[in-house]
Amino acid sequence: MVRLNGLLCCAFIFGWLGLAMAASVEDIANLKSADRQKILVEGAKKEGKVSWYTTLIVDQVVRPLKVAFEKEYPFITMEFFRANTENIVQRMISEYSAKRYEVDMIDGTVSPTMVRRANYLQRFHSPYLAEYPAELKDANGFWAATNLYFFATGYNTRMVKAAEVPKTYEDLLNPKWKGQMMWSTSRGSGAPMFVGTILNTMGNEAGRAYLQKLRQQNIAKTTASNRQVLDLTIAGEYPLALQMFNHHAFISKNLGAPVEWQVHEPATASINNVGIGRFAPHPHATMLLIDFILSEKGQRVYQQSNYLPAHPKLPAKQVDLKPGGGRFNKAYYVNPDNQFDKGNEWVDIFNSIFVK
Repeated sequence: MVRLNGLLCCAFIFGWLGLAMAASVEDIANLKSADRQKILVEGAKKEGKVSWYTTLIVDQVVRPLKVAFEKEYPFITMEFFRANTENIVQRMISEYSAKRYEVDMIDGTVSPTMVRRANYLQRFHSPYLAEYPAELKDANGFWAATNLYFFATGYNTRMVKAAEVPKTYEDLLNPKWKGQMMWSTSRGSGAPMFVGTILNTMGNEAGRAYLQKLRQQNIAKTTASNRQVLDLTIAGEYPLALQMFNHHAFISKNLGAPVEWQVHEPATASINNVGIGRFAPHPHATMLLIDFILSEKGQRVYQQSNYLPAHPKLPAKQVDLKPGGGRFNKAYYVNPDNQFDKGNEWVDIFNSIFVK
């Protein structure tokens, strides 16, 4: 009996060790069993927190998400660090290089892709992804869309009548707009994204021919952000601001600024997405947070914060800011991997046509 008890004890210990060894970040991130939620909750109670490196605006959406998530899971504290793409990627890679694993998840339009290329991102599964179309989730499971950005031309309503606004890409070639437009040279949200959209939707030959014609319009260039370019247009520096976020124009209009927006279809659409670190220290809590963000409940937080939710069933708070809301229907979704891989090429083409 003593020998049997000893064997059972050993079996229990090795069994426990086996379970513990099986509970890697990869295993937890890809749980699909019926008791997935129970396992995540029990694990998260022991972890107690989750750490998120984000590019989103803190007071606008990150704090509301923190409040809503901690209300859903009061035993988890959501910590965050906010900076631009380059800084959060550099911070995470520096920490991982020093084997300091402090961050659980990271977001941005290309941040997860950049981290993945360093082999520091983990595939994951969320049951909520079944509701998302293919263009808003990674086929390999490394990222999922949280919110969307749609680009449009912003215009000063004191300088441009609604009937005169260029409504198509071809309309931008009208000689009346020569010297009347401005855009940002920002790689991630300015003229290079416009170049990428044109080449991918018109085709390389026709797209380059169009860009050569657009070059004749003498569009003013600046290294300022597209938000700053829109502010210059509101101030009357130029009548038209190309490649603006449509929701920025909407927000400024609601504050009384003389500004409106017009999409040229297909509109450029960039995808803010989230990924989980390969060595995430709190994987159970991280998956609960990712589930929450992708759920309709979490997506409503984005919606009510005037961000454009990625969930296909949720309209924008101002419904016409998303396709199908009454002002435009077609969008070209720039895949994050494509945006990262092709970004330098689009910058080079922009420089060769519009700068040199």
